[in-house]
Amino acid sequence: MSPLPTSASPACPDENALAGFASGVLPPGDVPAMAAHLDVCEDCRALVAAVAAESSAPNPGGLSQGPTRLDSRVPSPEGEKPGVAGELLLEGTRLGPYVLRELLGVGGMGVVYAAEDPRLERRVAVKLLRPLREGIEGENRVRLSREAQAMARLSHPNVLPVFELGSVDGRDYLAMEWVEGTTLAGWLRERERPWRDVLKLFLAAGAGLVAAHQQGLVHRDFKPANVLVGRDGRPRVTDFGLARRWRREESDARAAAEVSTTTLSLATDQEETALTREGTTPGTPAYMSPEQRQGRAVDARSDQYSFCVALYEALHGERPDRSSKRTSVEARGKKGPRLPAHVRAALARGLASEPEARHPSMEALLQALSGPSPVSKKWLGVMALVLVVLLGAGTWARAWLQPEFAPKESEAFLSEVESARKASGNVFFPMLLGEARKLELPGLSRVAIGRSDLVEIQSVENGLLLTPLSSGATHLLVWTRDGKRGLYTVSVTSP
Repeated sequence: MSPLPTSASPACPDENALAGFASGVLPPGDVPAMAAHLDVCEDCRALVAAVAAESSAPNPGGLSQGPTRLDSRVPSPEGEKPGVAGELLLEGTRLGPYVLRELLGVGGMGVVYAAEDPRLERRVAVKLLRPLREGIEGENRVRLSREAQAMARLSHPNVLPVFELGSVDGRDYLAMEWVEGTTLAGWLRERERPWRDVLKLFLAAGAGLVAAHQQGLVHRDFKPANVLVGRDGRPRVTDFGLARRWRREESDARAAAEVSTTTLSLATDQEETALTREGTTPGTPAYMSPEQRQGRAVDARSDQYSFCVALYEALHGERPDRSSKRTSVEARGKKGPRLPAHVRAALARGLASEPEARHPSMEALLQALSGPSPVSKKWLGVMALVLVVLLGAGTWARAWLQPEFAPKESEAFLSEVESARKASGNVFFPMLLGEARKLELPGLSRVAIGRSDLVEIQSVENGLLLTPLSSGATHLLVWTRDGKRGLYTVSVTSP
């Protein structure tokens, strides 16, 4: 696959090069090429305008302001001064219970340090709000609180854990898991990687988005810079500062309880309007869905679009062409590796301009990207037949096979899944390769799974024993003897 474009590439420059141009610190030799690119790229013009607007805001005490690093986890280049001059804290400074160590990175909203927690003898990452003018600083405090609340709702191996939200001497901070590694953007820039490795990492990161969506949260700023990749190879989605509820019934039900407290809640439409300055849209323009760029209401399908932009860029070395009226993947796609038809088709659907034309859910997108995988010869005589066996002496799962002898959820199965989702909701069931898990289901009478190559199912007392066979996501339908039906989304990731 092609590596991500850099500032020297004729494709979209690195976000930090764009920030340097906006702040006036880009090397003079790079300016003509940057200016020529901005003449033809609406995404990059919007991003430069956003950084320039922030840089022109009044600063306390008239201090000079340097370039804003948009990739908040990538260390600043040597000699680059982040944010407001003199705002950095010295190594060894105590911030509440934490002792600050080295600087990890700087973003438009916060400064991130490695730190020690002497109480538990562990290393953490601490995001500290940057001191900005009063109005913007107030907005950032709300967003930091929102980020903490969003991350605290999630417990998933592909979402960065949050430990504490605190304030010391008027400085707000967020303590999170410290990850030894880089961002997904940095991982892609390290070297050219096989497309299968890239897809595998994105599928795992996508499982983190699935977990957020299961909690009724939409990220709204998914991009490679907002995914951390540890030395263990596991990606963690982070930076939930723009996250908001997208299930209106959930936010409405809690509104009365929240309005009488001082706890800052995740944004609803009305709250987001108050947080957004006139003429701006929260997020990173290059990865925004069309509806987000236009300021319309967004849901999980907006994250799906951003995810597909990032994956397309990672595979092809450039972002999809927004200017074409055709499907983005069809309009471009000559660069990069020869991808399987199912990957191209999944990306094309995920990049549809209208949300209704995209995949019905993030789980469906991940499954489409996973696509057909080889199965053993024992399935060769089955050919598109459906096996349904009631649980009893011999326990089977429902297998849906296509003529090419590869498992894939059929339209009939997906229709049953959608019916179950509307009737009883959906439960997210994460698994790690190599680790079997029991699903407690007293009174179970029947079970159906979309992809039998992904998970092996055995009947055990009061439930099922699920053993993961390969990475990916699929649906599991269960029926109990009293006539009830349940739906689970099983997500398998590498440890």
